[in-house]
Amino acid sequence: MDWDDLRYVLAIARAGGLNGAARALDVNPSSVYRRLEALEAAMETRLFERLRAGYRLTPSGEALAEAAERMEREALAVENRIKGTDVRLEGHLRVSTSDAVSLHLLPRWLAEFRDTYPGLTLDIASTIQIVDLSKREADVVIRGTAKPPDHLVGRRCGPIHFAAYASKRYLDKAGRGRPLADYDWLGFDGPMLRVQQAKWVAERVPEARVRLRYDNFAPIRLAASSGLGCAALPCFACEDDPALERLPETLTPTDFHLWVLTHPDLRKSARVRAFLQFFGTRLAALDPGLMIGMPA
Repeated sequence: MDWDDLRYVLAIARAGGLNGAARALDVNPSSVYRRLEALEAAMETRLFERLRAGYRLTPSGEALAEAAERMEREALAVENRIKGTDVRLEGHLRVSTSDAVSLHLLPRWLAEFRDTYPGLTLDIASTIQIVDLSKREADVVIRGTAKPPDHLVGRRCGPIHFAAYASKRYLDKAGRGRPLADYDWLGFDGPMLRVQQAKWVAERVPEARVRLRYDNFAPIRLAASSGLGCAALPCFACEDDPALERLPETLTPTDFHLWVLTHPDLRKSARVRAFLQFFGTRLAALDPGLMIGMPA
């Protein structure tokens, strides 16, 4: 048996079909089909049931997929341990963070980081989806959370509060000091429905007053600054923008903090250590008025 075929079995099992497996493996669906057919012929057994809804593992296939998953975990663990001993300050670092952080905090220091570590390249993925560092989906993450996962290590950098904001132009037209239900609001959709701001808006604003909904942070922030209505946003994304104004009595403390995190196997890597130290120090030193909407 070609051990590389196990990757194909695992990919089909996870995707439930050839097309999804092909995307995960970055090959053509026909290649996945040929590899599976050849493996089943070599082992003289069916590994998947071909159903109209997709591919489902047979008992033999389940045993093989479990073995493939164990091998994958071991391979990734070894790779992480080897990478963790890297003492070179050069190469790539994959960073996962939210839209809000990548748009409104990281740009303050990216040029300085580049000048300080010219041999390092950052690949920054902006998403609210949780990435799996043990599978090398990222090397480091910057997240707002009340409690980081127990299997990650890093640094707590500062509290995060949010409030309702609108452009001064919008408030000049709509009037200040009015009940929240009198304003047009920008709401949340898709994965953004899980954030605390979405719950805050749902509890305080009639649904009929939510005129636009978005599934990520960037267009909500842009719509608010463009005068399309009010939005509940992190203070660090709005407090230093002279075009925006905070609505009275909407400042909401949370138990969330910004964290810079990595996998324990990677913390000895010079590249990872440099990133954690550089951005952890700067995030922790931010003006409290920016992070929580209050003077120090």
